[in-house]
Parts: sequence; C-alpha cells; structure tokens
Amino acid sequence: MTRAGPTPGKQRPLGDGRRPEAGFSLRRVGVDDVDVILRLRTRLLRESGGHSAAALRRHRSAFGPWFERELRARRLWGWLAEDPNGRPVGSGLLWLQPRQPSPRFPQTRTPYILSMYTMPQARRRGVARAIVDRLVASARRCGYTRVELHATAAGVHVYTKLGFRPTDQMRLELTSPRRPERRLSRGGAPR
Repeated sequence: MTRAGPTPGKQRPLGDGRRPEAGFSLRRVGVDDVDVILRLRTRLLRESGGHSAAALRRHRSAFGPWFERELRARRLWGWLAEDPNGRPVGSGLLWLQPRQPSPRFPQTRTPYILSMYTMPQARRRGVARAIVDRLVASARRCGYTRVELHATAAGVHVYTKLGFRPTDQMRLELTSPRRPERRLSRGGAPR
C-alpha cells in the first residue's frame, strides 16, 4: 500500500550528507511557498514558449488554489533550492496523479514530477539533479514503482542522465469547448 507524501520541513543539507559545494541548499515546499512556486513555474512556462500573457494569468489563478489543496491533502510535495542568502534558485514538485490501474501498474496514482525549474544563474550546478533525486527517492519510499514527467527540450538531457526514457504516449488536441464542461452519461455520451 502506498502512503501520502512527506510533510514540509526545515532546510536540510543535500541528501548524501555532503556540504552543498554547489552553493545551494534544499528545503521542503510548504503552503506558504505558493507565490515562490508560481513565480518559478511562470518563468518555466515563459521559457518553454507558446503561452500568451493572458493564458499565464489564467494559469496562475487556477494553479495556486490547486497547489494549496493538493499539498494540504499530501498528494503533492516538493523541494525548493535556495542560495546562501535564502533566495529561491530552483524548484520541483511531485504529484500523485490519479490513474486507472493496469496489469503492469496496478496502483491508482502515478507519481508525476512537475514544476522543475532552475534559475539561469544556478544552472549546471546540480540543482535539478538534487531535486529530482529527492522526488524519486520519496516516490520509492512510498512504494511506487514508476515516476513520470513531461520534459522541456532544455531538460531532456538531465532526465536522460537520471535514467528516464521516452514513452509511447500520444496526444490529440481538441478545440476549446464553447460551453462549460458537460458530464458524461452512464453510456459515455455527453448529457
């Protein structure tokens, strides 16, 4: 049986006990960090491109309440990397995403890594690796056998080095609905 994620804690040294030579330390994300996570996530989305300013504003207003709800429910947790002055330089979250069980993966939640971002001045110093290592280790401790994520073009090399492999997932983009979402009937057709 799997458990929910860890509770937020104080700043701690890197997982292997060494002094953080790279000039950053990690601490668990708490509910009070919503603004920091939103700021870093917005930078990530801007850098990945394809999002209008209006879409980013809508995303921020939806993501904040979702973040707080999922964190309080212990279905979401994460880490912030901070420089020696306590300024955030990176982040990463792990969400227990609902899913249907399958023969190869009977669990009804999949640990999903999101909001991985490192500030430009802190890149190539092990920030992303340290955060991903912590997220993967926590998923493993909770009894999960798989972790998933969607990588930006800039992040693919980091994840490949850590053992992540592309999957055969496909996507079909649907046009925006003109009406609010409709519920499906028992037969699967919209009501």
